[in-house]
Amino acid sequence: MKKMVFYLRVSTSKQGVDGNGIQHQMTVVNRFAEANGGEIVGQFIEVESGGKTDSERPQLAAALEKCKKENAVLVCSKIDRLSRNAEFLLRLMNSKVEFVCCDIPNCDRFTISLFAILAEKEKNMISERTKNALKMVKARGIKLGSPNPELSVTKMNEGARKGRIEFKNRIIPIINEIKSTGIETLQGVADCLNRRGISTRNGKQWYPAQIRNLLLD
Repeated sequence: MKKMVFYLRVSTSKQGVDGNGIQHQMTVVNRFAEANGGEIVGQFIEVESGGKTDSERPQLAAALEKCKKENAVLVCSKIDRLSRNAEFLLRLMNSKVEFVCCDIPNCDRFTISLFAILAEKEKNMISERTKNALKMVKARGIKLGSPNPELSVTKMNEGARKGRIEFKNRIIPIINEIKSTGIETLQGVADCLNRRGISTRNGKQWYPAQIRNLLLD
C-alpha cells in the first residue's frame, strides 16, 4: 500500500472558512486514494495564494517534509492547487518528492512542465483582470474597501459557521434514520442520501469522506 500525504489549498480566507473549495478537493483526493489503495499518513490545508513559493507556504513545506520522512507521495486535487508558480513546480519535479495531481495523474515530466507554465500564465491573467475590474469600478466613483475590515471578516466567519450548523442540524437526523435501518458504512449512508435526492451543502453528490467530515465537525 502506497503512503500518501494530502495537500489542499484555497486562495482566500472566505474559501477557507466556508469550505467550498476544500470540501471538493477533499472528495477528489480521497477518491484517488481509495481507487489506488493509498494509506493516508498526513493531511495539510493552507489558505494562501498559489503564486507564492514553498518558503511562503508553511503547510506545503510541512507536507513536503512529511513526504520525505514517510517516503510518501504528495497528492493534490489539481496542479494549480499545488502551485501556480512554474519555477517552483519545475523545482519540485527535480526533487526527491514524488507527487500526483489527480486531474493529470498519468502525465509525464514534459507534460507537467507545460501545465506548470500554463498555470502561471493563468495566474497572471487573473491578476490582470482583477486590476482592470478595480480600475473600472473606481472610474465610476464607487468607493472600494470596508471602513471596518475586521468586523466584515467577523461577520463573514459567523455567517459561514451558522450556515454549517444549520445544514448539519438538518442532515444528522436523516443520517441517524438511515443508520437505524442497519446501514453503518459511510458509503452506504452516502448512497442512501444520493438516492433520496438529498444534496450536500454545495448541491453536490455525497461521498464517504463528506459524511465522515460532517459527523466529525
